[in-house]
Amino acid sequence: MKRLALLITVCILSLGMTPPSEGIVNAQYYLNQAYGPHKRHKMDVYLPAVRKENTPTIILIHGGAWVIGNKNSWPAEIINGLVQQGFAVACINYRYACGDFHAQMDDIQSAIDYLRSKSTEWQTGNGNIGLAGVSAGAHLSLLFAHKYDTAHQVKAVVSLAGPTDLGDTLLQQYLNRHFINFVIKRFLGTTDAQVIADASPAINPGKVPTLFINGDRDKLIPIEQSLVMFNTLKTGATPTDTTILHNTGHYIYGVRNVNIPQLSSEINQWMKTYLQ
Repeated sequence: MKRLALLITVCILSLGMTPPSEGIVNAQYYLNQAYGPHKRHKMDVYLPAVRKENTPTIILIHGGAWVIGNKNSWPAEIINGLVQQGFAVACINYRYACGDFHAQMDDIQSAIDYLRSKSTEWQTGNGNIGLAGVSAGAHLSLLFAHKYDTAHQVKAVVSLAGPTDLGDTLLQQYLNRHFINFVIKRFLGTTDAQVIADASPAINPGKVPTLFINGDRDKLIPIEQSLVMFNTLKTGATPTDTTILHNTGHYIYGVRNVNIPQLSSEINQWMKTYLQ
């Protein structure tokens, strides 16, 4: 039963959809680009038809409880919306949970390094990066942007239903209901309090402009996870905002994907404000 519950839950988290390349118009794209040696080090890159040397790049990071998921899960409408606004987009895979969360931090850095190495060829900004993630991908986006981006290349981040404090009791209760409370230990490799703190973006707030988007009926990741970090950033005078989607659970795109137009608009507006 627990294995079945895990399968169902992570399938929800992975937000699987058809490969988005078919829905992207007026764009040049490069699929399954290898940005590192691991088999999961792959990215799909979408470039707007009109570019300039400092065209910003948005890296989209998929969800899946750190143990499943794929870069193809991003809706074509969101990718297309960014591309049509003049952003380059890179949807990345990353290594699944391996007992050391620094591996995923290294993956994001490697993806940025690869994009930088292609900046002249692709006419994209060398250090003008935005991150957006959903669920576990939102957590990775927040953690990298606020703590592990030592070169300060990430200028904006958007979290879609992401956890921010992995040691939070309420989060543990939510995960227990779905029999997947063990994924945090699989991700971190330990229950050591310091490691949990090091992997929790809410405990390591930086100065990166951050937008939090959550569903008001999320039964997997408590909305308080975002609100706590939002309040911390606001107190520290870091640009931040939050959007609560009504009648929406952890599947942030909503029933029949009704929320996608609003999500696309909000991600675009946030990135336009802080990357251009």
